[in-house]
Amino acid sequence: MLKDIPEFSCGDETLERAFRLALGAFAINTKRVSSGLLAKPRPCLMAGLDYPSPWTRDAAINVYFAAALLAPDLARNTLLSVLETRGGEPVIGGQYWDRLIWLLGAERLWKTAGDTCFARLAFDAGRRTMDICLREEYDPSDGLFRGPAVYGDGVSAYPLRYRNPSLSSSILRWSAEHPASRTPVGGGIPMKALSTNCMYEYAFRVLARLADALGEDSAGFSRQAEELKDAVNRSFWNPDTGMYDYLAMECEAQESLGLAFAVLFGIAGQDRARSVFEHAHITDHGVPCVWPPFPPYDASGYGRHCGTVWPHIQGFWALAALKAGRGDLFSRELSALAGHAVRDGQFAEIYHPEDGRIYGGIQEGGGKYVEWRSCAWQTWSAAALLGMVFYGVFGLDEEGRPGQAFLPPNAAYAEMSGLTVGGRELRLAAGQRRG
Repeated sequence: MLKDIPEFSCGDETLERAFRLALGAFAINTKRVSSGLLAKPRPCLMAGLDYPSPWTRDAAINVYFAAALLAPDLARNTLLSVLETRGGEPVIGGQYWDRLIWLLGAERLWKTAGDTCFARLAFDAGRRTMDICLREEYDPSDGLFRGPAVYGDGVSAYPLRYRNPSLSSSILRWSAEHPASRTPVGGGIPMKALSTNCMYEYAFRVLARLADALGEDSAGFSRQAEELKDAVNRSFWNPDTGMYDYLAMECEAQESLGLAFAVLFGIAGQDRARSVFEHAHITDHGVPCVWPPFPPYDASGYGRHCGTVWPHIQGFWALAALKAGRGDLFSRELSALAGHAVRDGQFAEIYHPEDGRIYGGIQEGGGKYVEWRSCAWQTWSAAALLGMVFYGVFGLDEEGRPGQAFLPPNAAYAEMSGLTVGGRELRLAAGQRRG
């Protein structure tokens, strides 16, 4: 259900082939489903070839990076499919700690499609969901929100404190298996993660922008965003490492997605953004999700959620680096991801940081530590590459308008045709084709 099949050329055969493979992933992972607010089956975007239904987090990220531009109807269906109804009113479904990431994709779709009816739905569902999260997960003592990291539903994303005695791999089991340590309200997990708090800050700002567009009062949302921005900078910034900590007051590890969010969302000022990219660890095959890897996973490889390379994180990291003036780091992630995809003929879920092979990482499973599978044809991996091309190479803004282009080293030029945004066909060009 792609609205457009754009043609892209840049003189770099690997990047051109990776772009075509990424478009193929969208076709492969489109499936008709009926869930959420979809009363009848409609084409929706799955998280990957191995998934039978949409996931909130993946839906938002895929829409943000690419689906809003390529297939707005598909994007809208997918976002609607992960909403739920409570008391007769829509709220955002999904894992409790990162469900507000839905607004990341919703705003991108609203901005590119200009759909006022969808904007109203997004505002109402987002506002109700934020009210729930404020009641259940907000801690007024430090101004932060509790909950695991945006990408981290597996326990291998966290230090030893967050392992389950049963050797369950799910962080959702932690509260039940640690009743004396759980918080009395909400999900019960006391950690406060960088990526999650950055996402809440962004969600407040989306709600403020939606409120302005709909003639609603935006002042409260803007104030809450500023307060949370201050709390993130106060509680997470670590002058000793020159980066933001992963978990407030308990873990100084590098959480690459959280760091990227801090820069992309404007939480980090110029000096701190520069410092992040000067001090972050990047492996031979891309930025790791978390560094260093936690025990016991580091004894036999890398954890599924620590030390490994996840392409959707590469996408956010690359765009954040470009925003901070580090085109070299943008190019490095783009080249690594494109090379892996062309080598394998697909976009996998996770890669090994040392040799770049498809690798699912070590995590609990079946009562022991095992190497997990890296899922096939993962949509957000493909979407990340498309997003790097759309919003990085061609510099499109949030409404799909051409901006400052950036040519990676292996591309002397970049051209794209066949992409229609807001009823107008874009013909994008940067640099000069040789010959």
